[in-house]
Amino acid sequence: MHPLPDAPAIEHRGLGALADDAARRFASRVFWQSIDDGSTLTFQAFAERTRTFAAALREAGISRGTHVAVMLPNVEAFAITWFALARLGAVIVPVNLQYTSRELAYVLDDGDAAWVVIDEASLAVLEGIDPGEPRPAASRTIVHGAPRAGYLDWHRLEREAPAERGLPAIEPEALMSIQYTSGSTGFPKGCMLTQDYWLILGGVRAIQGPAPSRILLDKPLSYMGGMWRLLVALYVGATACVARKFTLSGMQGRIVEHDIDFFSVTDPVAKLPAHPGIAGRRFAWISCSGLTPAVHKEIEARFAAPVRELYGMTETGSTLFMPIGDAHMSGSGSCGRPAPYRECRVVDPATGVDVPRGQPGELWVRGRGILEGYYKKDEATRAAFCGEWFRTGDLFRQDEDGYFYILGRIKDSIRRSGENISSHEVETVVASVPGVAETAVLGVPDEHRGEEVKAFLILAPGLTPSDVPPESVYGHLEGRLAAFKVPRYLEYVADFPRTSSGKIAKQEMKKNAPRGAAYDRTRKEWTKHGIE
Repeated sequence: MHPLPDAPAIEHRGLGALADDAARRFASRVFWQSIDDGSTLTFQAFAERTRTFAAALREAGISRGTHVAVMLPNVEAFAITWFALARLGAVIVPVNLQYTSRELAYVLDDGDAAWVVIDEASLAVLEGIDPGEPRPAASRTIVHGAPRAGYLDWHRLEREAPAERGLPAIEPEALMSIQYTSGSTGFPKGCMLTQDYWLILGGVRAIQGPAPSRILLDKPLSYMGGMWRLLVALYVGATACVARKFTLSGMQGRIVEHDIDFFSVTDPVAKLPAHPGIAGRRFAWISCSGLTPAVHKEIEARFAAPVRELYGMTETGSTLFMPIGDAHMSGSGSCGRPAPYRECRVVDPATGVDVPRGQPGELWVRGRGILEGYYKKDEATRAAFCGEWFRTGDLFRQDEDGYFYILGRIKDSIRRSGENISSHEVETVVASVPGVAETAVLGVPDEHRGEEVKAFLILAPGLTPSDVPPESVYGHLEGRLAAFKVPRYLEYVADFPRTSSGKIAKQEMKKNAPRGAAYDRTRKEWTKHGIE
């Protein structure tokens, strides 16, 4: 076991100070480079433009504590708006670009957004909100892109910004974001996150491995995953190579074309055919989260670089990670050990008492800069905390050496004939089937056993069910899973419903189940089998 890196000194007085410090340290080095149009922004220019836009927003009427919804793609304007709001002590309410008018109306209302900054491509979603629903007035709606009559123009605001007259001093404890969780159960909840939360998240992720020079940022900036990559670039002086959209098939090509030395892999990425341009390239390190153990060493060999797990959630930021030095843990399935500024326990959720090492329990987390609570949801906040400890709802175990392993969501289990089956465990084994790119496992009602196990499969690009038939799937599973855990049903699907963070939305699957043909292992036949 290698020691964890020393906790980074988080001393900046807010995100604005982080940008100014990066400008002093890295000056004319390129901070932002668009993969889509090739536009660039230096560290110095970024800091200057965030100060300029902060002055413009203040002149327009935005000040400390103002809630501003931001619905922008991965463009310079998102980063500039975010840090301009941070300099004013205003509160950003990031909005997923995939939201419908109904979902946008919910976030605007629940997040008390007095202003909205929106891309022209999303304006129809805003204008589609029912007239009876609250939304910011046109005079408080800033449109990025082509000017639109009746609304404020983002570009004009920046061009005509008044001279900076000194920006307010913002303390790290100031509320910075109301970040909506993906809403896998019920309506999304707004996590109240301070400037210190973001400073710690970026600072901790920056020291997990060797400092990269070119980071692939292909996650939405409206989501934690995109935001922390941008913060890492500010901490280490790396160029954020920003893409508007993620592409699975084109990811390795992007890595080669843009000389990327830090990116993230998932099971589907790991199962792509090797790109000929990858051989011989040097990478700082590669992050992953929930990578199937069977493909871990394979992907390390392909990229000739350490692939290290990390675990976090919107509420707690960077929570667990695997140190670069712990190469012996590759393929173990472990998420690592507590990150700097975090303490973690595995607890019996009914009693609040730590369980013995090796036994399953709920992961509880505490530390500097975790969420302050859920916005306007006191009951949910009380249910989520036990004193200072945040209850993650994730099932974990900790081994004798102190490494943590995620077993799935506490409620993500299947009850079959009195046996509790972890969906995560079955998914891990199904995902290791050759030709399977991604999988989701759910319990389906059964009159005799209460629930039966059903696996939904996405196959690797170019493959069809005839290439990966049920017989080969079951041949792989038998002997790797106890008989009662082997899925009775298999259904091949093109994609899954997703949360805003890209995770599989299992609750949505249960509500709107695919109705395609499923293979019944017991009857050895294809049948129509949805989720009742």
